[in-house]
Formats: sequence, C-alpha cells, structure tokens
Amino acid sequence: MNQSTNQNQKPQFQTKRPLSDFESLNPTREDDDSIMDGFHYKSGRRYHFLEGVKYPLPCDTDETYRLKINYSISRYCWKGNIFYSPLENELAKGGIRVLDVGCGPGGWLLDMATQYPNSTFVGVDISSMIPKDQQPSNMGFLQCNIHNGLPFPDDTFDFIFMSHMFTSITENQWQDVVDDLVRVTKPGGWIELMEGEYINSTSGPVTREIQTQLTILMRSRGINMNIGPSVYKYFENIEDLEDEIFTSQTVTPLGNGTVGELAFKNFKASHFGVRLHEYMGISKQELEDMFKISQKEMDDYETSLNIHRFYVQKKIYSAKSEDSW
Repeated sequence: MNQSTNQNQKPQFQTKRPLSDFESLNPTREDDDSIMDGFHYKSGRRYHFLEGVKYPLPCDTDETYRLKINYSISRYCWKGNIFYSPLENELAKGGIRVLDVGCGPGGWLLDMATQYPNSTFVGVDISSMIPKDQQPSNMGFLQCNIHNGLPFPDDTFDFIFMSHMFTSITENQWQDVVDDLVRVTKPGGWIELMEGEYINSTSGPVTREIQTQLTILMRSRGINMNIGPSVYKYFENIEDLEDEIFTSQTVTPLGNGTVGELAFKNFKASHFGVRLHEYMGISKQELEDMFKISQKEMDDYETSLNIHRFYVQKKIYSAKSEDSW
C-alpha cells in the first residue's frame, strides 16, 4: 500500500476545554474493598485478571484519571485535531455511526458526540469507565473484550477510531484486531489508528534504562512497545481497503514547560502502574529516585515521544460484494 503524509493538515475540530482540567494526578480515590470476578488486587491497585488479557496497567480510579490526562495532552499536541479522516461534513450533517475501540474514560467520544449531535457514537472497552449520567443521548457504551471479536454485524460503522492500544494488543493479535475493524466498517467508511513510539533517540541514559526495562517486561507479555510507526503494516494486503494509507505525526514533549511536565507525570505514573520496580528487583523509592534523574534528563535532552496517525478507507465495492454478483 502507498502512504501519504499530511503533517500540516488544518485541524477539523477544536475544543475549548483547557488542558488544566486534568492536571491533578492524585484525585481522591474511591474505597473499593470488594472482590470481583475478573480482577485481582496488588499494592492497593486493581488489575484485570482474565484469560488472554495482557493489559498490564490498573483499572481503577487513579488509572481513569491518568487516561483522561493522556487524552487531554494528546488533544493539545494535535492542536485540537482529534480526527483526520475526511468525514467532517458527514458527521455534521448526521446519520453517521462511529465506533471508538478501547475508549477508556471516553474523552474522545464525549468530545465527538457533543460536537456532532446528529451522529451516533459507540464506545467499547474491557473496563467500564464512563458514568451513564455523563453520556449524551447520541452516545452509548458496551463493555467487551475486543480479543473475543467486536460484537457487531459486518458493515455497521461509517468511522472507526482506535488510539493508544499498543499496551493492550500483542504482536500476534494485531492483525486479527485490524481485520475485525475492517469487518465492521461499512464500504466507503474510514478506519483511523493512533499510536505512539515509546523509545526514541532523545532519551538520556537513566531514562533509556527505564525504557529498556519496561520494553523487556512488555516483550515477555508479547507486546511491542515501539510498534507505533509500523501499525500501518496491518492495513496492507487487506483486499477490502483502498491502497492509499494517509499518515500524520506529532510529538509529545516530556519536560520543559507546563505540557511537558504534565506529560512527564503521566509517563511516570504509567511505569508505577505496571509495578516496574518489582520486575527490576528494586524498591519503589529506588525507582522514584531514577525518575528524579530522568526528569532532569528530559529537560536537558528535550525528550519527546512521537505520535503517529494512520487512516484508510474501506473500498465501496469490496471483493466480497463483487463475488456476490
């Protein structure tokens, strides 16, 4: 497939909600003393405990806030352009069905459903993080494990969006997930993926050591932490997709300035969330000390993370539909 790069496309959607809305990394935690099927508890955090689920991060109140912060940072770094697929007019007109896969707390869904009240938005996630009283009338949520297949008929949605799922999908699972996205997309509809690079050349030595250790840990679970730049490959050789894959890229700073400091806190919180110190055989305080050095390195090296978007259209006349004639 051919790739077309568009790094300077005019933002299609701007939001007025300030980045500072999600600056708190330490919200008041809810008491949760219950024991539930499908979860286990470690060091005061709740984690999924389901067969086939490799997701290493917690599923609790603190993680919900961290994901909200992550979305807020991403929206800011993309200058409010939260989607690139050319569907602005159709969304505004209405009648468009949109699916957000791995929607988390629903930041993207809520923004889209509010901006485009005449279209329908559905989110799926293995965790239920969106209170029903926060869902507008044109938005719905379904809790499911995408590795068991998306619970929708073929050709259901006009637009499918999926972002920051690289810690949830093993390399062996990626193609199956993408194939299922294509299956539930209508002919002529669009699929858009957004993923980041975990390691790049701007990291200092201590930061690189932290990244290396997490990369090894995640590799043991079958997860490639630096898959972001090559996600487009899973679109290739799918007959139902157009040949041209559109791409765009931005960066998230880690350090230097308000956004960078907030991104660093979010970055650090994710490493403690996977309990990296236990894997490394060091104390929590020792990992904290490493991050103190890492924070200074990020300022000195001007460390940033690359974020990639890939979007592609499903053929209006697929191979399957042609065979049916």
